[in-house]
Amino acid sequence: MFSCRVAWQRCRLLARKTAYGVPRDRQPMSTVPGGSGENILYAVLCGGALVGAMSYAYSTLSTDQIRFDERMVEINSRPKMEWVPKPWPPKEEEAAAQATSGEGEDGEEEAAAETVVEAGSDVVAEAAQEVELIGEEAVEAVEDTAQSVAEPAAEPESNGMASSEEAAVASEA
Repeated sequence: MFSCRVAWQRCRLLARKTAYGVPRDRQPMSTVPGGSGENILYAVLCGGALVGAMSYAYSTLSTDQIRFDERMVEINSRPKMEWVPKPWPPKEEEAAAQATSGEGEDGEEEAAAETVVEAGSDVVAEAAQEVELIGEEAVEAVEDTAQSVAEPAAEPESNGMASSEEAAVASEA
């Protein structure tokens, strides 16, 4: 009962208006929608943002153009050396100088190559020995397996009643 009374007190004004049918205040339809000045604030804000963006773009582009022009002047003012191709075929003196300077390097390279070849041959020899040992072990394992498979097939059964123990004893002998 108490909750109903609290609800009626809170909604008293709303209940009175709906019960008596009081007409609501309506605006006349003679005005344009949105023409009451509500949207003018949005129009001013959007226009200001547009003007600010356009002025920023213009100032950025104009300063970039000035900086670009200054950079191009600086690059063009640098001293340029003309490219001159090397004479072909090279002069014999230069070729001889290159050949004599390269002999010491070639000797060092050949010595390094020989040590690499020697180390490589040692590794190859060890690998060949390992492969040979593995191959021998594999051959022995195959021979043992073949003998163990061939022995039971070669022995005839005595009247078909041989037990597994008798067959094991016979294969050991």
